[in-house]
Amino acid sequence: MAAHGRWFTPAALPAGVQALPERQCFANAAATEQEHPHLACTEGFAVADGSPVPTAHAWCTDVNGDVIDPTWSDLGGSAYLGIVLPPALRPRNWGVLEAPDSLYQLLRNGL
Repeated sequence: MAAHGRWFTPAALPAGVQALPERQCFANAAATEQEHPHLACTEGFAVADGSPVPTAHAWCTDVNGDVIDPTWSDLGGSAYLGIVLPPALRPRNWGVLEAPDSLYQLLRNGL
C-alpha cells in the first residue's frame, strides 16, 4: 500500500452527498460513486478521529484528492492512505480489502 498508495486530505461531506450507515464503508463508497460519478471509490486504511488504530476502509475522493467519506461523515477520519481502484478491479458488492479472493490475489501478485 505504501509504495502505490497516497495520502488523501480529509474534507467535510459536501452538500448533496448523503451520510450512510456505519460499518458498511465498502458498500457505501461504491453506492456514493455510482450516485456521484465525479467521485472515485478509494480503498485503503484510515484512522478515525480519536482512535490510534488504522483500519481497512473505503471512501470516495474528488478530483482534488479530498476525501468524501459517507460512512464516517459524523465520526470523521484524521488520516487516509489508499489507492483509487479502477471499477474493473473492484469486486461487485465488496471491497478489494474485504473480499478474500481479491485480497489474496492482490497480496500475492501486487497491483
